[in-house]
Amino acid sequence: MKAIKAFFITVLLLSCGGNDYTPKPHAYPRVYYPQKQYQLFDSIAPYSFLIPKYAIMQAFNDAKDSAKHPYWFNLHYLPFNATLHLSYHAFKDRNEFDELFDDTRRLVYKHDIKADEIEEIELHNALTQTSGIVYELKGNTATNLNFYVSDGKRHFLRGALYFNDKTEIDSIQPIFDFIKADIYKMIESTKWQ
Repeated sequence: MKAIKAFFITVLLLSCGGNDYTPKPHAYPRVYYPQKQYQLFDSIAPYSFLIPKYAIMQAFNDAKDSAKHPYWFNLHYLPFNATLHLSYHAFKDRNEFDELFDDTRRLVYKHDIKADEIEEIELHNALTQTSGIVYELKGNTATNLNFYVSDGKRHFLRGALYFNDKTEIDSIQPIFDFIKADIYKMIESTKWQ
């Protein structure tokens, strides 16, 4: 019996004496999602839509360009350190619309190098006479979602979502999905003035 006790004590002491410490992997921080509540963003801009109450809309703050682009805004998703950059352009004819559309496409497909896939989702809202395309960029890209909406006659609104820190898509996917639902709500509630 003494030999068995001595054996277990020896094994116990030997197992505790090693320096083979393996650190635990970093865990993703717990995210608390705010309740989905919306408010109308209706300013001097020639458009309005619903935005989440937990986000803050700010005018584009580049002094030299703010006079040139008075209807450009940044929607800050504070709990998630993300920003939706919104740029508005009025156009006069189909050629100007095509230039804006081509510019949007070019900006989206600049991320093709990093994107695993770029999914184009067409939108049509007969009630508000709005159509457009949402571009969902899959993979570790600088932006995960871009879109444009337009009435096809005069108004063109473009948006690009950026996380303000370097991220990995697997760690932000739930947050991205949460924000994406808000962006779709904003798009479907867009009205032109």
